[in-house]
Amino acid sequence: MNLNHIRIIKVLPLALIYFSPVTHAAEWSLTGNLNPSAEYDDNTFLSNDEESSMHYAVTPTLTIARGLENSEMSLSLGYQIDKYIAISDNDTENPFIELNSSYNTERSQYGLAMSYKEDTTRNNAVEDTGDFTTRSTVRTRSINPSYGYQLTERDSLSLTAGYSEREYSTDDFSDNETKSLSAGWQREFSERLSAGLDLTASNYQADSSISSTDDDTYGIATSFTYELSELWDISGSIGLRRLNSERKTAGITNSDQSSGSTLDFSATRTREIDTFTINLARVLSPSSDGDVNEQDRLSMSWSRNLSERLTMGADFSYQESTNASDDSSDEKRENINFSPALTWSIEENLDLIMAYSYRKQKRSGGSSAGSSNDSNAISLTLSYNWEGIRFSR
Repeated sequence: MNLNHIRIIKVLPLALIYFSPVTHAAEWSLTGNLNPSAEYDDNTFLSNDEESSMHYAVTPTLTIARGLENSEMSLSLGYQIDKYIAISDNDTENPFIELNSSYNTERSQYGLAMSYKEDTTRNNAVEDTGDFTTRSTVRTRSINPSYGYQLTERDSLSLTAGYSEREYSTDDFSDNETKSLSAGWQREFSERLSAGLDLTASNYQADSSISSTDDDTYGIATSFTYELSELWDISGSIGLRRLNSERKTAGITNSDQSSGSTLDFSATRTREIDTFTINLARVLSPSSDGDVNEQDRLSMSWSRNLSERLTMGADFSYQESTNASDDSSDEKRENINFSPALTWSIEENLDLIMAYSYRKQKRSGGSSAGSSNDSNAISLTLSYNWEGIRFSR
Protein backbone atom coordinates (compact mmCIF):
# COMPACT_ATOMS: atom_id res chain seq x y z
CA MET A 1 0.00 0.00 0.00
CA ASN A 2 1.56 3.31 -1.05
CA LEU A 3 1.61 6.64 0.77
CA ASN A 4 -1.39 8.01 -1.17
CA HIS A 5 -3.64 5.18 0.04
CA ILE A 6 -2.44 5.66 3.64
CA ARG A 7 -3.32 9.38 3.57
CA ILE A 8 -6.90 8.67 2.56
CA ILE A 9 -7.33 5.85 5.07
CA LYS A 10 -6.09 8.10 7.89
CA VAL A 11 -8.70 10.77 7.08
CA LEU A 12 -11.68 8.43 6.65
CA PRO A 13 -12.12 7.49 10.34
CA LEU A 14 -12.34 11.19 11.25
CA ALA A 15 -15.18 11.68 8.76
CA LEU A 16 -16.94 8.55 10.00
CA ILE A 17 -16.82 9.80 13.59
CA TYR A 18 -17.96 13.32 12.67
CA PHE A 19 -21.07 12.06 10.90
CA SER A 20 -22.03 9.39 13.47
CA PRO A 21 -24.51 10.89 15.96
CA VAL A 22 -25.32 8.80 19.02
CA THR A 23 -28.38 6.60 18.46
CA HIS A 24 -29.51 3.05 19.06
CA ALA A 25 -31.04 2.10 15.70
CA ALA A 26 -28.79 2.13 12.67
CA GLU A 27 -29.52 0.40 9.35
CA TRP A 28 -26.41 -1.20 7.87
CA SER A 29 -25.95 -2.67 4.40
CA LEU A 30 -23.16 -4.31 2.42
CA THR A 31 -23.76 -4.31 -1.35
CA GLY A 32 -21.66 -4.61 -4.48
CA ASN A 33 -21.63 -4.63 -8.25
CA LEU A 34 -19.67 -6.27 -11.02
CA ASN A 35 -19.72 -5.22 -14.68
CA PRO A 36 -17.41 -7.36 -16.83
CA SER A 37 -17.29 -6.24 -20.46
CA ALA A 38 -15.69 -7.21 -23.75
CA GLU A 39 -15.16 -4.68 -26.57
CA TYR A 40 -13.62 -4.67 -30.02
CA ASP A 41 -12.47 -1.25 -31.30
CA ASP A 42 -10.96 -0.69 -34.77
CA ASN A 43 -9.01 2.41 -33.57
CA THR A 44 -8.61 1.94 -29.84
CA PHE A 45 -6.63 5.12 -29.12
CA LEU A 46 -8.25 7.32 -31.79
CA SER A 47 -4.89 8.03 -33.48
CA ASN A 48 -3.50 8.35 -37.00
CA ASP A 49 -1.74 5.00 -36.57
CA GLU A 50 -4.85 2.91 -36.17
CA GLU A 51 -4.55 0.00 -33.75
CA SER A 52 -7.44 -2.41 -33.28
CA SER A 53 -7.78 -4.62 -30.23
CA MET A 54 -10.08 -6.60 -28.03
CA HIS A 55 -10.47 -4.88 -24.69
CA TYR A 56 -11.65 -6.61 -21.53
CA ALA A 57 -12.62 -4.65 -18.41
CA VAL A 58 -14.13 -5.31 -15.00
CA THR A 59 -14.72 -3.05 -11.99
CA PRO A 60 -15.59 -5.02 -8.83
CA THR A 61 -17.00 -2.64 -6.19
CA LEU A 62 -18.12 -3.11 -2.59
CA THR A 63 -20.19 -0.50 -0.72
CA ILE A 64 -20.90 -0.38 3.00
CA ALA A 65 -23.64 2.03 4.07
CA ARG A 66 -25.08 3.19 7.39
CA GLY A 67 -28.41 4.96 7.62
CA LEU A 68 -30.09 6.74 10.52
CA GLU A 69 -33.21 8.86 10.80
CA ASN A 70 -31.29 12.07 10.08
CA SER A 71 -28.00 10.91 8.56
CA GLU A 72 -26.56 8.64 5.88
CA MET A 73 -23.07 7.47 5.10
CA SER A 74 -21.54 5.16 2.48
CA LEU A 75 -18.03 3.92 1.76
CA SER A 76 -17.20 2.37 -1.63
CA LEU A 77 -14.05 0.41 -2.47
CA GLY A 78 -13.29 -0.76 -5.98
CA TYR A 79 -10.73 -1.84 -8.54
CA GLN A 80 -10.81 -1.01 -12.25
CA ILE A 81 -9.04 -3.64 -14.37
CA ASP A 82 -8.42 -3.11 -18.12
CA LYS A 83 -6.76 -5.66 -20.41
CA TYR A 84 -5.90 -5.26 -24.11
CA ILE A 85 -5.20 -8.39 -26.15
CA ALA A 86 -3.20 -6.89 -29.05
CA ILE A 87 -1.54 -4.03 -27.11
CA SER A 88 -0.89 -5.40 -23.64
CA ASP A 89 1.50 -2.53 -22.74
CA ASN A 90 -1.63 -0.49 -22.05
CA ASP A 91 -3.05 -2.89 -19.44
CA THR A 92 -3.94 -1.12 -16.18
CA GLU A 93 -5.20 -1.96 -12.69
CA ASN A 94 -6.45 1.10 -10.79
CA PRO A 95 -8.02 1.25 -7.30
CA PHE A 96 -10.51 3.81 -6.02
CA ILE A 97 -12.22 4.67 -2.74
CA GLU A 98 -15.16 7.02 -2.13
CA LEU A 99 -16.87 8.31 1.02
CA ASN A 100 -20.21 10.13 0.98
CA SER A 101 -22.04 11.31 4.09
CA SER A 102 -24.89 13.63 5.05
CA TYR A 103 -26.44 14.88 8.28
CA ASN A 104 -29.71 16.79 8.56
CA THR A 105 -31.30 18.91 11.25
CA GLU A 106 -34.63 20.76 11.15
CA ARG A 107 -33.21 23.56 8.99
CA SER A 108 -29.65 22.55 8.09
CA GLN A 109 -28.11 19.94 5.80
CA TYR A 110 -24.42 19.00 6.07
CA GLY A 111 -22.59 16.97 3.43
CA LEU A 112 -19.12 15.58 2.89
CA ALA A 113 -17.68 13.71 -0.10
CA MET A 114 -14.11 12.39 -0.24
CA SER A 115 -12.37 10.22 -2.80
CA TYR A 116 -9.09 8.76 -3.97
CA LYS A 117 -8.87 7.41 -7.50
CA GLU A 118 -6.26 6.14 -9.94
CA ASP A 119 -7.11 6.20 -13.62
CA THR A 120 -5.54 6.44 -17.07
CA THR A 121 -5.66 9.92 -18.57
CA ARG A 122 -7.10 8.63 -21.86
CA ASN A 123 -10.36 7.78 -20.06
CA ASN A 124 -10.92 11.56 -19.58
CA ALA A 125 -9.31 12.68 -22.83
CA VAL A 126 -12.49 14.24 -24.27
CA GLU A 127 -12.84 16.65 -21.33
CA ASP A 128 -9.05 17.09 -20.95
CA THR A 129 -6.36 17.31 -23.66
CA GLY A 130 -7.85 15.06 -26.35
CA ASP A 131 -4.84 12.71 -26.13
CA PHE A 132 -6.07 9.09 -26.21
CA THR A 133 -2.62 7.60 -26.91
CA THR A 134 -1.01 8.44 -23.57
CA ARG A 135 -0.04 5.76 -21.06
CA SER A 136 0.03 8.18 -18.16
CA THR A 137 -1.80 7.37 -14.92
CA VAL A 138 -3.39 10.14 -12.84
CA ARG A 139 -3.92 9.93 -9.09
CA THR A 140 -6.75 12.18 -7.91
CA ARG A 141 -7.56 13.08 -4.31
CA SER A 142 -10.58 15.27 -3.57
CA ILE A 143 -12.70 16.53 -0.70
CA ASN A 144 -16.01 18.40 -1.05
CA PRO A 145 -17.90 19.66 2.03
CA SER A 146 -21.31 21.32 1.64
CA TYR A 147 -23.88 23.10 3.77
CA GLY A 148 -27.51 24.02 3.14
CA TYR A 149 -29.89 26.11 5.22
CA GLN A 150 -33.67 26.46 4.93
CA LEU A 151 -34.04 30.20 5.47
CA THR A 152 -37.84 30.33 5.10
CA GLU A 153 -40.54 27.99 3.86
CA ARG A 154 -39.69 29.03 0.28
CA ASP A 155 -36.06 30.23 0.48
CA SER A 156 -32.90 28.18 0.92
CA LEU A 157 -29.17 28.96 1.00
CA SER A 158 -26.24 26.72 0.04
CA LEU A 159 -22.48 26.80 0.45
CA THR A 160 -20.12 24.33 -1.24
CA ALA A 161 -16.33 24.07 -1.16
CA GLY A 162 -14.04 21.81 -3.14
CA TYR A 163 -10.41 20.78 -3.26
CA SER A 164 -8.73 18.30 -5.61
CA GLU A 165 -5.16 17.50 -6.54
CA ARG A 166 -3.89 15.40 -9.43
CA GLU A 167 -0.50 13.76 -9.88
CA TYR A 168 0.62 12.18 -13.16
CA SER A 169 3.00 9.28 -13.73
CA THR A 170 4.65 10.90 -16.79
CA ASP A 171 6.11 14.38 -17.34
CA ASP A 172 4.03 15.17 -20.45
CA PHE A 173 1.26 16.35 -18.09
CA SER A 174 1.25 19.00 -15.36
CA ASP A 175 0.50 18.10 -11.75
CA ASN A 176 -2.28 20.41 -10.61
CA GLU A 177 -4.66 21.37 -7.84
CA THR A 178 -8.06 23.08 -7.89
CA LYS A 179 -9.77 24.97 -5.07
CA SER A 180 -13.35 26.22 -5.42
CA LEU A 181 -16.08 27.91 -3.41
CA SER A 182 -19.68 28.53 -4.40
CA ALA A 183 -22.69 30.11 -2.68
CA GLY A 184 -26.28 30.07 -3.81
CA TRP A 185 -29.79 31.25 -3.02
CA GLN A 186 -32.88 29.41 -4.23
CA ARG A 187 -36.57 30.38 -3.97
CA GLU A 188 -39.63 28.26 -4.66
CA PHE A 189 -41.96 30.66 -6.42
CA SER A 190 -44.67 28.06 -7.08
CA GLU A 191 -45.17 24.31 -7.19
CA ARG A 192 -43.74 24.34 -10.70
CA LEU A 193 -41.10 27.08 -10.62
CA SER A 194 -37.92 27.51 -8.56
CA ALA A 195 -35.16 30.01 -9.33
CA GLY A 196 -32.11 31.53 -7.71
CA LEU A 197 -28.67 33.10 -7.90
CA ASP A 198 -25.23 31.42 -7.73
CA LEU A 199 -21.77 32.91 -7.08
CA THR A 200 -18.58 30.92 -7.74
CA ALA A 201 -14.84 31.41 -7.36
CA SER A 202 -12.03 28.95 -8.11
CA ASN A 203 -8.27 28.76 -8.34
CA TYR A 204 -6.34 26.34 -10.58
CA GLN A 205 -2.57 25.84 -10.28
CA ALA A 206 -0.47 23.54 -12.46
CA ASP A 207 3.27 22.81 -12.44
CA SER A 208 5.46 21.00 -14.96
CA SER A 209 9.19 20.80 -15.59
CA ILE A 210 9.10 23.83 -17.94
CA SER A 211 6.21 26.04 -16.78
CA SER A 212 3.71 26.86 -14.05
CA THR A 213 0.16 28.18 -14.29
CA ASP A 214 -2.02 30.10 -11.83
CA ASP A 215 -5.62 30.80 -12.91
CA ASP A 216 -8.45 32.52 -11.02
CA THR A 217 -12.05 32.22 -12.21
CA TYR A 218 -15.07 34.16 -10.94
CA GLY A 219 -18.68 33.69 -12.00
CA ILE A 220 -22.25 34.76 -11.35
CA ALA A 221 -25.32 32.98 -12.73
CA THR A 222 -29.07 32.73 -12.41
CA SER A 223 -30.62 29.27 -12.26
CA PHE A 224 -34.13 27.81 -12.51
CA THR A 225 -36.15 24.60 -12.62
CA TYR A 226 -39.62 24.54 -14.17
CA GLU A 227 -42.21 21.81 -14.63
CA LEU A 228 -43.53 22.83 -18.01
CA SER A 229 -46.18 20.09 -18.18
CA GLU A 230 -46.82 16.54 -17.08
CA LEU A 231 -44.41 15.42 -19.80
CA TRP A 232 -41.73 18.14 -19.82
CA ASP A 233 -39.30 19.31 -17.13
CA ILE A 234 -36.72 22.01 -17.89
CA SER A 235 -33.87 23.45 -15.85
CA GLY A 236 -30.87 25.63 -16.49
CA SER A 237 -28.55 28.46 -15.59
CA ILE A 238 -27.00 31.35 -17.48
CA GLY A 239 -24.29 33.67 -16.30
CA LEU A 240 -21.04 35.55 -16.78
CA ARG A 241 -17.48 34.51 -15.90
CA ARG A 242 -14.07 36.18 -15.61
CA LEU A 243 -10.75 34.37 -16.03
CA ASN A 244 -7.42 35.81 -14.85
CA SER A 245 -4.56 33.63 -16.08
CA GLU A 246 -0.83 33.78 -15.31
CA ARG A 247 1.84 31.50 -16.80
CA LYS A 248 5.57 31.42 -15.98
CA THR A 249 7.99 29.91 -18.50
CA ALA A 250 11.79 30.16 -18.20
CA GLY A 251 11.48 33.01 -15.71
CA ILE A 252 9.14 35.02 -17.95
CA THR A 253 5.61 35.74 -16.72
CA ASN A 254 2.69 36.23 -19.11
CA SER A 255 -0.71 37.39 -17.85
CA ASP A 256 -4.03 37.20 -19.69
CA GLN A 257 -7.60 38.12 -18.87
CA SER A 258 -10.78 37.01 -20.59
CA SER A 259 -14.52 37.29 -20.05
CA GLY A 260 -17.34 35.18 -21.35
CA SER A 261 -20.66 33.51 -20.67
CA THR A 262 -21.67 30.28 -18.98
CA LEU A 263 -24.68 28.15 -19.84
CA ASP A 264 -26.28 24.94 -18.65
CA PHE A 265 -29.74 24.06 -19.98
CA SER A 266 -31.53 20.71 -19.96
CA ALA A 267 -34.99 19.49 -20.90
CA THR A 268 -36.49 16.07 -20.19
CA ARG A 269 -39.59 14.52 -21.74
CA THR A 270 -40.92 11.46 -19.92
CA ARG A 271 -43.71 9.18 -21.05
CA GLU A 272 -44.78 5.70 -19.96
CA ILE A 273 -42.55 3.86 -22.42
CA ASP A 274 -39.78 6.31 -23.35
CA THR A 275 -37.63 9.18 -22.07
CA PHE A 276 -35.81 11.89 -24.03
CA THR A 277 -33.26 14.35 -22.61
CA ILE A 278 -31.33 17.18 -24.25
CA ASN A 279 -28.59 19.27 -22.64
CA LEU A 280 -26.71 22.41 -23.76
CA ALA A 281 -23.72 23.71 -21.79
CA ARG A 282 -20.81 26.12 -21.93
CA VAL A 283 -18.22 25.58 -19.19
CA LEU A 284 -14.60 26.26 -18.28
CA SER A 285 -12.50 23.12 -17.84
CA PRO A 286 -8.83 23.20 -16.69
CA SER A 287 -6.70 20.68 -18.58
CA SER A 288 -3.68 18.68 -17.48
CA ASP A 289 -1.34 20.59 -19.84
CA GLY A 290 -1.79 23.80 -17.80
CA ASP A 291 -4.38 25.48 -20.04
CA VAL A 292 -8.02 26.29 -19.31
CA ASN A 293 -10.44 25.24 -22.03
CA GLU A 294 -13.83 26.73 -22.85
CA GLN A 295 -16.11 23.91 -23.93
CA ASP A 296 -19.47 24.06 -25.72
CA ARG A 297 -21.41 20.83 -25.34
CA LEU A 298 -24.56 19.35 -26.82
CA SER A 299 -25.79 15.98 -25.60
CA MET A 300 -28.95 13.97 -26.19
CA SER A 301 -30.18 10.66 -24.83
CA TRP A 302 -33.22 8.54 -25.59
CA SER A 303 -34.55 5.26 -24.20
CA ARG A 304 -37.67 3.19 -24.89
CA ASN A 305 -39.04 0.15 -23.09
CA LEU A 306 -39.74 -2.43 -25.79
CA SER A 307 -41.02 -4.90 -23.21
CA GLU A 308 -40.76 -5.60 -19.50
CA ARG A 309 -37.22 -6.94 -19.99
CA LEU A 310 -35.98 -5.23 -23.16
CA THR A 311 -34.90 -1.57 -23.47
CA MET A 312 -33.49 0.27 -26.47
CA GLY A 313 -31.57 3.53 -26.15
CA ALA A 314 -29.08 5.88 -27.77
CA ASP A 315 -26.70 8.62 -26.63
CA PHE A 316 -25.22 11.42 -28.75
CA SER A 317 -22.77 14.16 -27.77
CA TYR A 318 -20.87 16.94 -29.52
CA GLN A 319 -18.19 19.05 -27.86
CA GLU A 320 -16.11 21.97 -29.11
CA SER A 321 -13.03 22.97 -27.08
CA THR A 322 -10.97 26.17 -27.37
CA ASN A 323 -8.35 27.90 -25.23
CA ALA A 324 -10.20 30.25 -22.84
CA SER A 325 -7.11 32.20 -21.71
CA ASP A 326 -5.73 32.95 -25.19
CA ASP A 327 -8.15 34.93 -27.38
CA SER A 328 -5.64 34.97 -30.26
CA SER A 329 -5.47 31.17 -30.50
CA ASP A 330 -7.37 29.64 -33.42
CA GLU A 331 -6.88 26.06 -32.24
CA LYS A 332 -10.13 24.15 -31.88
CA ARG A 333 -10.96 20.53 -31.06
CA GLU A 334 -14.24 18.83 -31.89
CA ASN A 335 -15.42 15.52 -30.42
CA ILE A 336 -18.44 13.51 -31.54
CA ASN A 337 -19.77 10.39 -29.81
CA PHE A 338 -22.76 8.26 -30.81
CA SER A 339 -23.75 5.07 -29.03
CA PRO A 340 -26.97 3.04 -29.48
CA ALA A 341 -27.52 0.14 -27.08
CA LEU A 342 -29.92 -2.71 -26.33
CA THR A 343 -30.38 -3.83 -22.71
CA TRP A 344 -31.86 -7.20 -21.74
CA SER A 345 -32.91 -7.48 -18.10
CA ILE A 346 -32.22 -11.15 -17.39
CA GLU A 347 -33.18 -10.82 -13.74
CA GLU A 348 -34.00 -7.94 -11.42
CA ASN A 349 -30.30 -7.34 -10.64
CA LEU A 350 -28.69 -8.76 -13.79
CA ASP A 351 -28.57 -6.97 -17.18
CA LEU A 352 -26.93 -7.79 -20.49
CA ILE A 353 -26.01 -4.70 -22.55
CA MET A 354 -25.13 -4.87 -26.25
CA ALA A 355 -23.80 -1.60 -27.68
CA TYR A 356 -22.19 0.06 -30.70
CA SER A 357 -20.04 3.18 -30.31
CA TYR A 358 -18.80 5.69 -32.88
CA ARG A 359 -16.16 8.28 -31.90
CA LYS A 360 -14.67 11.09 -33.95
CA GLN A 361 -12.11 13.76 -33.06
CA LYS A 362 -11.09 16.66 -35.30
CA ARG A 363 -8.53 19.39 -34.68
CA SER A 364 -8.23 22.68 -36.56
CA GLY A 365 -5.74 25.53 -36.16
CA GLY A 366 -2.44 25.26 -34.29
CA SER A 367 0.22 22.62 -34.91
CA SER A 368 -2.31 19.78 -35.30
CA ALA A 369 -4.56 21.54 -37.84
CA GLY A 370 -6.43 19.23 -40.16
CA SER A 371 -6.09 16.04 -38.11
CA SER A 372 -9.25 13.94 -37.96
CA ASN A 373 -9.65 10.43 -36.53
CA ASP A 374 -12.59 8.16 -35.86
CA SER A 375 -13.32 4.69 -34.51
CA ASN A 376 -16.03 2.04 -34.40
CA ALA A 377 -16.54 -0.31 -31.49
CA ILE A 378 -18.95 -3.05 -30.46
CA SER A 379 -19.25 -4.21 -26.86
CA LEU A 380 -21.00 -6.67 -24.59
CA THR A 381 -21.42 -5.89 -20.87
CA LEU A 382 -22.87 -7.99 -18.06
CA SER A 383 -24.07 -5.72 -15.25
CA TYR A 384 -24.64 -7.45 -11.91
CA ASN A 385 -25.78 -5.66 -8.74
CA TRP A 386 -25.40 -7.72 -5.58
CA GLU A 387 -28.20 -6.97 -3.10
CA GLY A 388 -25.86 -7.94 -0.29
CA ILE A 389 -26.49 -8.06 3.42
CA ARG A 390 -28.73 -5.75 5.43
CA PHE A 391 -29.24 -5.59 9.20
CA SER A 392 -30.18 -3.22 12.03
CA ARG A 393 -28.14 -2.53 15.09
